[in-house]
Amino acid sequence: MLVTVLGFGSNWWARFGRDPQDRYRFTKHAAYFNSTGLRCGSKCRRYWVVPGLLRFNGVGDFTPDRPKRCLGKTFECTDLSGAFGGNRLLFLRKASHNKLPNYYLVAISSNQHGYFDPLMATWKSEAVVPIAVSLFRERCEALLLMKPGEWVRTVLGISQLKVPDVRNTTALELLAE
Repeated sequence: MLVTVLGFGSNWWARFGRDPQDRYRFTKHAAYFNSTGLRCGSKCRRYWVVPGLLRFNGVGDFTPDRPKRCLGKTFECTDLSGAFGGNRLLFLRKASHNKLPNYYLVAISSNQHGYFDPLMATWKSEAVVPIAVSLFRERCEALLLMKPGEWVRTVLGISQLKVPDVRNTTALELLAE
């Protein structure tokens, strides 16, 4: 499956290799994770209503100290799977530039896009695939797999994914009502 990254969740963490003598413990033998999260004091907590995460292995084409370099890039990924009680999407490597993605990875949050209620069936179009969704009181964040033309509904209105050109991707566009 090919996925173009348009956004990441707020919550990042890493797992490093277990062997303290391994010189690649913090690079090739590490794994980096991303998911939704909401800031509470000085911590970012996962208040999952849909548990899930993205995984990047240290041997892949991911730079953990500069994740924003991946924005707009297309990656080869495994199919979305369920494991350990949640959704999992493994990013394997960057895809060649001329390949069209199957999905776009989009992050939405109540801070930027307005509050949405992920417990209601009408907050997104049917074909949108939620990877992870966090909800705490009036704050929420979601990581979604979307195709062009699909939409999400917030208190600000309906936002639709528009992608006019693979090299010039845009995120969600608020539709006039």
